[in-house]
Amino acid sequence: MSIVRKEAIIALTPAVDHSEKEGYFIILTAGAPVVSSSASDVPFGVIIDGEEADGVDSIGVCGGAFGSAHVKLSGAVSKGDSLQLHTDGSVITDAGSGARVIVAKALEDGVSGDLIEAVILTPIKYAA
Repeated sequence: MSIVRKEAIIALTPAVDHSEKEGYFIILTAGAPVVSSSASDVPFGVIIDGEEADGVDSIGVCGGAFGSAHVKLSGAVSKGDSLQLHTDGSVITDAGSGARVIVAKALEDGVSGDLIEAVILTPIKYAA
């Protein structure tokens, strides 16, 4: 029988080192977490606690109820901004139009390189 979780945080084994990747969004490749490398990916989740290769990452599942999480910024954001996926698994402020994937809502201000608190959403993919 499978587990029913109160919070949608799961353990996954990475094939590469994720120890410095807290706050980056991931996709699944053959069941393993891989940091997103495309702004058009629809991510599976966000790294809550990344580990070295063959360790066990803690992954917050997008759209799962697990409270807030840290996200890595690739630009300046303000509290309340919608955040879209960037080309390296980090996030930027929603451009408001064009092809993009909205993944989170900022709960604090930050600048590029910061980890900020955000609510992780069910990804919303917009076409161009």
